[in-house]
Amino acid sequence: MTKTTKFLLAVSLISFAISITGALWGLFLPSGAISFGLFMISKVMEKEVALFDAEQRLKPSLSEKNAFASQRSQQTHPKASSSPAPAR
Repeated sequence: MTKTTKFLLAVSLISFAISITGALWGLFLPSGAISFGLFMISKVMEKEVALFDAEQRLKPSLSEKNAFASQRSQQTHPKASSSPAPAR
């Protein structure tokens, strides 16, 4: 679990524990439910976010490799002259 999911779980459990005692029930019960919902969403999305981050980190390196490869191919295979081919 990431720090965010741990924090949301802790806030949720503490809020529910305080609401059970009856102290400020109207404040802590909804905040516990909201933080628990956010915890569940972040837990479900944790793997997808990690895959997305890895993909985003990979994109710049791939574009640099592609730019280098195209630049290198232009150097090794220069284009033909710009004059049109003679008609037969």
